[in-house]
Amino acid sequence: MVKVKAICRNEKEYVKQTNNDLLKVQRNPSNTVQHPFQQAREYQRALNAAKLEKLFAKPFLASMDTHSDAVVALAKNKHNLTDMLSASADGELVYWNLPARKSLYVVNAHPNQVRGIAFANNRVLSADTIFVSTGDDKKVNIWSLAQMKKQYEKAAEESTLEGRGAIFKNYSTRATFTSKHLLTGCDHSYSDDLFASAGSVVQLWSYERSSPLQTFEWGVDTVTKLKFNPSETNLILSVAMDRSICLFDIRGNTPLQRITLKNKSSAIAWNPYEPMNFVVGNENGNCYTFDMRKLQEAKMVHKDHIQAVLDIDFAPTGREFVTASFDKTIRIFPFNDGRSREVYHTKRMQQVNAVLYSMDARYVVTGSEDTNVRVWKSNAAESLKTLLPREKERLQYSEKLKKKYKYNGEIKRILRHRHLPKYIVKKKNLKQQQKEGRHKKVANIRANNRAEDAPFVAERRKDIDTRDDGEL
Repeated sequence: MVKVKAICRNEKEYVKQTNNDLLKVQRNPSNTVQHPFQQAREYQRALNAAKLEKLFAKPFLASMDTHSDAVVALAKNKHNLTDMLSASADGELVYWNLPARKSLYVVNAHPNQVRGIAFANNRVLSADTIFVSTGDDKKVNIWSLAQMKKQYEKAAEESTLEGRGAIFKNYSTRATFTSKHLLTGCDHSYSDDLFASAGSVVQLWSYERSSPLQTFEWGVDTVTKLKFNPSETNLILSVAMDRSICLFDIRGNTPLQRITLKNKSSAIAWNPYEPMNFVVGNENGNCYTFDMRKLQEAKMVHKDHIQAVLDIDFAPTGREFVTASFDKTIRIFPFNDGRSREVYHTKRMQQVNAVLYSMDARYVVTGSEDTNVRVWKSNAAESLKTLLPREKERLQYSEKLKKKYKYNGEIKRILRHRHLPKYIVKKKNLKQQQKEGRHKKVANIRANNRAEDAPFVAERRKDIDTRDDGEL
């Protein structure tokens, strides 16, 4: 007689008691016995995923060449994905529709070079878009998008059919203020109708007054860049020509803290997700992340550029930032990593003066010395088409595999490899030789002298000039 074994199941093991309960995942503890080659299969899939990522890495999307001179500044509207401003060395402003890659308005903003541009980030629900520009003519201009639109429509109605091919550029400003000092940059407050201008002094302006509300100076040289804090909107961070980094508070009309680096800083950016932290781009090619509550040492030193960093912008997620450099490349750094995860360059792109991260964190926009505004993907191998559910699952599975095996020698080599121009490779090798020589010299000094003759200095403190105590 045939013996029959009935399957017996307990409903409590697989039926949810309530709708909020999680389904129990069944696992086989003898998985290694049943599938002895699972790890080998996963490794091969991770290797294939790494190779496919390099195969599909095509980051460059478009080049927009409306400008006729070097692009020196970029600004984005933090409340939508479409609006962007670019400024050039001939005093021209261009208002872009970024998804359409189309210039909407071209403005003769200043007779000489534009030094700074910024959107009014406090106007979230306003029907009008306001932005500010500063130039070499010591003037601060406030522009209204609604007013510019009316002027454009009026000019189009009055022009003849033959004259409509010409681009209207002579827009009038909403307001114009004149400074007593040369201006080198500007930024707008996140909470009020206030904006600050950089120059030989830091000046705080209001829409309703033709003279500055407050003036800040701390015995420093010309201030080149400044940024309002996105959370503590009364704080202003600035960098100056004398290698200093200063924090100002507009409520007390006093400077708060100052540190001095061994090289001049050229770019600054607040982390939007952790607004107590900021990143400084230096002329030695490094970027330094600082906590404004503890400026005695850097939280992180980001190294990869071989020449001065000229501009920095954070992704809206706060997990990455992009840098523009004098070495004709842009790099994308994780906020907590010392090395860049990506580097972009082209043959025709020259010195990169300005860079932006789009508000959906998918694109990077650059403005360079060769008059072009370029658009790149933030993830070089990302597909721009609408993905099917199975495609999304496959990509997520591939990302997990690459993350799991990223320390394997072969996969690590494939993921880290980048083709770089010859001059960057040579300069990089030269910097490495110089670094090894310095380490060897310090090791010899320590081996043949007293310990106090060559004290150990942490890498995060090494580039901070300790002669400046940072107090008033």
